Amino acid sequence: MRQGAAAKTAAARAYCARNEAETVKRAALFSGFFFLIAMALFLALGTGAAKAGSYGAGGLTGVTPALLSEQDQARYRQIFRLQEQGRWGEADRLIGNLQERALMGHVLYQRYMHPTAYRSKFSELKSWLDLYNDHPGASKIYKLAMKRRPRGAAYPAQPLRRVYRQRNDTAYSVAATQRSFSSSYRKANYRVRSYLRRERPTQALGYLNRVRGSLSALEYDTILTRIAGSYFIEDRNDRAYEEALTALKRSGEGVPLAYWYAGLASWRMDEPAKAAGYFAVLARAQNVNDWTRAAGGFWAARAYLASRQPEHVAEMLEIAAGTGATFYGILAARQLGDEVEFVWLRQPLDEAGYKLLLTEPAVRRAIALTEIGRRDMAEEELMRAHGRVDEGLDTALIALAEALKLPATQLQVASAAHIPASYRAAQSGSGHRAFVVNAGLFPVPDYAPSEGFRVDRALLFAFMRQESKFQPQAKSYAGARGLMQIMPATASHITQDRSLRRSNRDKLFEPSFNASLGQQYLQELMNMGDPHGNLIMLAAAYNGGPGNLNRWLKQVDYREDPLLFLESIPAAETRGYVERVITNLWMYRDRLGQLSPSLDTVAAGAWPLYQPMERGGQLARGSASLQP
Repeated sequence: MRQGAAAKTAAARAYCARNEAETVKRAALFSGFFFLIAMALFLALGTGAAKAGSYGAGGLTGVTPALLSEQDQARYRQIFRLQEQGRWGEADRLIGNLQERALMGHVLYQRYMHPTAYRSKFSELKSWLDLYNDHPGASKIYKLAMKRRPRGAAYPAQPLRRVYRQRNDTAYSVAATQRSFSSSYRKANYRVRSYLRRERPTQALGYLNRVRGSLSALEYDTILTRIAGSYFIEDRNDRAYEEALTALKRSGEGVPLAYWYAGLASWRMDEPAKAAGYFAVLARAQNVNDWTRAAGGFWAARAYLASRQPEHVAEMLEIAAGTGATFYGILAARQLGDEVEFVWLRQPLDEAGYKLLLTEPAVRRAIALTEIGRRDMAEEELMRAHGRVDEGLDTALIALAEALKLPATQLQVASAAHIPASYRAAQSGSGHRAFVVNAGLFPVPDYAPSEGFRVDRALLFAFMRQESKFQPQAKSYAGARGLMQIMPATASHITQDRSLRRSNRDKLFEPSFNASLGQQYLQELMNMGDPHGNLIMLAAAYNGGPGNLNRWLKQVDYREDPLLFLESIPAAETRGYVERVITNLWMYRDRLGQLSPSLDTVAAGAWPLYQPMERGGQLARGSASLQP
């Protein structure tokens, strides 16, 4: 490692150590008799207990002067506007007057990649890559340069490879243990999933038995567990139980999901005592994620209660609640009678952390881009910089992203940030239970629908976080666009504007317009719920489509049990999505200083309903006519 890089890393880690030691000291206060006093101290220290803090319009003014002078800010804004119109000569005159040229890579990228008014030369593209191959868009420039490279010409510099950091919260709901499997397993798993998508578990089982010789016992049982889950979804509970039990007898905790499906099938067959045993083993299993453990503990408590074994209920709820801010973990804490609190760890941006971040050129460019109103470009720069910034600066980077109003960066960094276990652990005492949460995981963006909020911010942010992770330019493989991942056909349906299907569909990338469409769609879907405003049905319809929701309500044997309906939704993605969105809602309710009546409702075994808590967040009523 170069001496400069080593010094930078050492400085970052020293900064992190000081910061972490101070925060651990604060977090240690959150227990027992001193809980309320600690909350007051935490507020006084200006950290996480603050709900929706803001650095104000000035952004970084409390830390350092702007990187661009007022004159250069005005010049850059005008340069980008002129180049959009193809007025190159006027733009060049302003470029010649720039004092700070840190954004020239972005200026030239806009020019060279202009769709109609400029045809870039190979020499220009090669020169750009020599200077700016660490910029967003370098891959597109490189691809175009290779197309236009004359025969015999030197190859251009390749784009700097983007570095990704591992997420710490990737699990969605009940999930299989991650392992490395053989190519034979991958092929068999692909074929089986194809059968199961077409609701053909028996054919899937027949195929699996034909290729059994190419699989290890664990590989076979892992796929067999998936088939057991499909039988449960099909309401063939005896077959689901039989196949899950077969997998368990051979592989045990190697296939933890088999305990889950054996438990659910037993529950549906009115054998709660048997179900409790399987759920309890899952809750205590070694290699499962927090969401899976919480589900096992919560459902074990339900089953023990139903089988008249109340002496085991509290133990199972404690296991679930100990997983922290998961769907079933929060519910378990509430069922234990605890007053659920979220303690928001939020570190202000200080001079030392800021100076260390400025050693990364992409960070400097991101700050300059926000100064000229180019937040989308700044977000992309800062998200890419995350992989190159020392992890010791994670808290400083989250604070900088908050100051710059870049919520997608806050969420990305916080999702991969190193947080000591003592931060994440649930603390309890005196009837309170505190879930300690990095505030960057639930940023409070300033995105708003063009007509203003007509549903609560907490509800809109809950969906926005799950749909796009607050990235306005997000686009799915299916073509959904923007913050709320609106399909062009859905946008056309909402607005009665056919142009949004094709020629004008990129308008869906505009944050306020997209948020407006998402808000209107949520209001419309609320009318489909029974009872009205049903949050489980709302989230299921948004993700899986209203037509699928209607079909599931008719087909699924859920016995008027909201949680059994949730776990019986045929689409695994939708099951996880519903849990995440409702958990997001509870988190944002707290972050914004609001009550969560839906939490008490679900904990009591009823359907959670949307109840507005903000002025303007009214509950939509009326008839809805939605296309399946």
